[in-house]
Amino acid sequence: NLDADPIHTPANGAFTVLVDSVANAVTNVAINAEAKTVTLTLSTAVTSDQTVTVAYADPTTGNDANAIQDAAGNDATSFAATAVTNNTPAPADTTAPALIITG
Repeated sequence: NLDADPIHTPANGAFTVLVDSVANAVTNVAINAEAKTVTLTLSTAVTSDQTVTVAYADPTTGNDANAIQDAAGNDATSFAATAVTNNTPAPADTTAPALIITG
């Protein structure tokens, strides 16, 4: 269970996101304890065909308020670059239909 206190949010810099092996800065971190999710907002949008990895660095060795925490206040451990599933939808097909007449 994630800590639901919005004050206990890790700094944007605690995360490293690479999109096609290029750094993409995190501009916001939102934790939804009920959904058990951490949502990162990036400086540049990701497209459906790009490869994405994320790493997290716990800011200190002890338990602190500026880390991803469980409801008991225990910090999540740091993790190295990990591939994530990119669920960005493909862009809509905007090509006009063509009428082809043969014969």
